[in-house]
Amino acid sequence: MTRMSDVLMTLGDGAATFRFAIDTAAYQWLTRRTEWRWPAQDRLWNDPARQFTGKGTDEITLEGVILPAFRGGLGQVKAMRELADVALRDGSAARPLTLVTGYGEVLGEWVITSIEEDQPVIGERGTPLEQRFRLTLAAYARDAV
Repeated sequence: MTRMSDVLMTLGDGAATFRFAIDTAAYQWLTRRTEWRWPAQDRLWNDPARQFTGKGTDEITLEGVILPAFRGGLGQVKAMRELADVALRDGSAARPLTLVTGYGEVLGEWVITSIEEDQPVIGERGTPLEQRFRLTLAAYARDAV
């Protein structure tokens, strides 16, 4: 059972929630990349001019190692994929997921854009003894109403 003090981050809400925690998929590395668009316009006999055209992509990548025999079991990467597929299962339109840090900061709405998995250590009958994951999220921006 996950104690709230062990939660590093939650993604989703209600029944469709994944908790990155000490006893599940604890990530060891978080990378956030935010872009601002300043395209260059070449000019004759002068340096290129730049014009701000808006905010660009905001992405978070979480990387971690899961030891299924130690904590959490084998289903953690599968649960991440199922969270990305939640809209496909119930037939509803795809929707963004709320991302909240373990210390309570609401980071807004995000979508899962990719999940990578490595199994560098294999045990009996092909069971992974170690799983490495890389989950990439992109910020979701709602249209102004």
